[in-house]
Parts: sequence; C-alpha cells; structure tokens
Amino acid sequence: MKKYKGAVFFDYDGTLVDEVDHIKTVTPKTLEAIRRLQDNGYAALLCSGRTKRFLEADIEHFDGAVTCNGSYAEVDGEVLRDIYIEEDLLHEVIDKYFIRDTIIQMDTQDVTYYLHNDEEFFKYFCRLFSLPMGWYAPWKYWEKQHISKLTMNYKAPDVFEDFKKEYADTFECAKHVRENFFDITLKGVTKGDAVVQVADDLGISKENLYAFGDSDNDVEMLKNVGTGIGMGRCSDAVKETADMFTQTTKENGIYHALRELELI
Repeated sequence: MKKYKGAVFFDYDGTLVDEVDHIKTVTPKTLEAIRRLQDNGYAALLCSGRTKRFLEADIEHFDGAVTCNGSYAEVDGEVLRDIYIEEDLLHEVIDKYFIRDTIIQMDTQDVTYYLHNDEEFFKYFCRLFSLPMGWYAPWKYWEKQHISKLTMNYKAPDVFEDFKKEYADTFECAKHVRENFFDITLKGVTKGDAVVQVADDLGISKENLYAFGDSDNDVEMLKNVGTGIGMGRCSDAVKETADMFTQTTKENGIYHALRELELI
C-alpha cells in the first residue's frame, strides 16, 4: 500500500450523494475536492453501509472503501478486513423475524440475497431506483454465502425495538434516519472500529484522520477520527458528536470543509 500523510473517510448516502436533493453520484465539485485531496497526499476512503456493488458508480474515484458498516475494508486493492455472519445465526434471525412481516436482505460484497417470497418487492425496488436486478439473487439456504450485513425492513415499530433487545449481545443495529429499516452487523462491528483498524494498517495517527457523515451509523466513525465533520442535513446524534459542520451535498459542503481545514 501507498504511504499517506493522512486519511479522509466519506460516508456515502446523505454525504457524497443525497436522496433528498436527488443527487445520485458524486458531484463535479466534490470530485474536484477529492482529487486535490489525493494530490496532497491524503487517502480518500469511502465509509458506507453499502456493499462494494452498491458503490460501483463512484468507488473508482477513491483509494479504498469501508463497506457494510465496517464489516469489510480494502485499500489500494488489499483486503484489510472481512467479517461475516455465521450460517447458524443467519438462519436463526430469518426463522424468528421473517414471520413478523419483515423483508430481510443479506449482503455480500458483490450480490445481495433475498428470500424467494420477497422477489416482487426487490423487482419493484430496482425499478423505483433504477438498479440492475442482477445485483440481487434469491437466497439458497443450503449454500454458504459469506454474508457481511443484514438489512431488515419492517412495518411494526416494535420489530426494531424487540430485535435490539433480543440481540443486544450479538448484533449492532443502525436504523435509517428516515425510513423503517435498519442495518445489522455483528457486535462490535461499526464504521468506527473499522476506521481504527484501517488507520493502524496505514500507519496514520488519529490527529491526521478526518471523516464526513450525516447519520447515526456515522457516529462511531466521527468519534474515532481527529476531526469529525457533520453534513448540513444530519441527525441529532451527529450534531452531538461532530467537531465541525458544513453545508449540504448540494451546497458542496465537502469542498468547503476541506478548504476550511486547509487539506486542499
């Protein structure tokens, strides 16, 4: 791997792209800022709840990525972290929560699996967001799939609360800031501890680490860098955690913050 003077971690949804303002890929001004950052000797790294497949529109612009809320990380093509949910535990979650009117998706880095009963939902989901259906496949329960993360959509609010309570010692749960779904990773697996590992592997001290985020699942990441930057439209938890704040994605918040920090 290359030697870097520092690293900047970028959340994706709500930070580099923004569903509220219909920004689906990194904007030209943000991309300019990232390139200048890299020219100045800093690693620009994605840090997302998404899988590599779901980042393919922009991942080529970065030096690496932390994906699935910290379950997986690679820099300069080298895999640094690859944590997955064991099959028995996966089966247990599906058996207990499929019957509670949920939709469960199972993420690997390349394919997201779904239960056969939910196929129509994912076809609709792909049409709605212009996603290739080839990113999805029906789950084959008899095959080991190396699942990095689960996502559970639910209708009844008590599903989320019950799951958090039942699996408090087993899983981390990160709820979407606006929608009724939450991400599930193994206990202790967060963006924050992944950032610490990546920084250690790159030999970068905390004071030379920066991160941009907007949602609750970014809080641990923001805590584990020298300077955490909250986006213009961010959650209350981020407002309580970030060291500084910038404008929204549409307002080129990343560009302006990097300028203010004198990183570009």
